[in-house]
Amino acid sequence: MKMPKNVAASVPAETWVAADGTAVTIRPIRAADLVLELEFASGLSFRSRYQRLMSARTPPLEELRRFTDIDLERELALIATVRAGGRERQVGVVRYVREASPERAEIAIVLADDWQGRGLGTRLLLDLIAVATDAGVRCLTGTALSTNDAVLALGRKLGFRLAVDARSATVTNLTLDLGERRPRGGRPRNGFQL
Repeated sequence: MKMPKNVAASVPAETWVAADGTAVTIRPIRAADLVLELEFASGLSFRSRYQRLMSARTPPLEELRRFTDIDLERELALIATVRAGGRERQVGVVRYVREASPERAEIAIVLADDWQGRGLGTRLLLDLIAVATDAGVRCLTGTALSTNDAVLALGRKLGFRLAVDARSATVTNLTLDLGERRPRGGRPRNGFQL
């Protein structure tokens, strides 16, 4: 199956409005977003970094550059930004990276601490699922710490199968089969249902 060369080019920026009325822009990440990503990663609490990276480390600049200057044939990242103090502030990111089989992709998601529990994770992951489906991905996989109740609950809510990793009970694997979904030809709008 031939995959699109640049899925991100076909994904428009969209605005999602949080329950408190805050307008959130959701758009593909760009190499020019390095400073936003650096500020975002630096602002994460120890707990959020640990749950996302499964370690307490802060990603070095080269890794953050890799997160923003992505291989558009293999991956896609959507960031969520808000206006704060007259400038753009990143408050979340969700991504997929295709595995050896282009029909499988690994996902990751992280939200700023002050945006957790506000519905943004659901919205970002729904958007990523829609884009991945349109791009020919048929299976999404992810790993989370078994103590990361928020991500496990989000996975269950969106239909992921959860299984404790056979090699380590501290890790839970999440799998979502997209094979039965039809490409939507666009990203979800308010009220999107799987």
